[in-house]
Amino acid sequence: MPEQLYDRTSRLCAWDDLDPPLRAALQAEAEPLGDIAAVMVGCVETRSVPRRRPGVLSRLLGGGPLRASRTAVVLLPRHLLVAVTDVRTGTTSACSGRLGDITVTEVDQRLAVDSGVSVTTRWSDSSEASSLHIGLGDDPAGASFKGILRHAVRAAKSS
Repeated sequence: MPEQLYDRTSRLCAWDDLDPPLRAALQAEAEPLGDIAAVMVGCVETRSVPRRRPGVLSRLLGGGPLRASRTAVVLLPRHLLVAVTDVRTGTTSACSGRLGDITVTEVDQRLAVDSGVSVTTRWSDSSEASSLHIGLGDDPAGASFKGILRHAVRAAKSS
């Protein structure tokens, strides 16, 4: 069984409590959607810290060093917003997807031990559907947000 690569800690939070670079990236991504704070259904911020450096073989095969990151995920009535900041470089990127087009799957524990989810959709920065791993803590906040996300996706697909 593979070992866990990251220690992740999640916290449910309000819009104003988000890390400022994450909040700014999400705001820019969601500008056409209006006032995020007024319609936000849920919000989680996760801090991911690598447990160890990848081995020599992994680095030779193209796997670079694991990096610490901060991730914010905001759930709106019809959209999911995701922003990630690389802690070392300070670079932040954001994307969004429509809930009705999203598929949420658990991480295959035979391949990687992780408490996050994989979300597949046509993200705002892509013309084709792709999968994005969203790291969530193996804690009450991460589990709660995972449940809220699954419920929102089911509701969007049934309406």
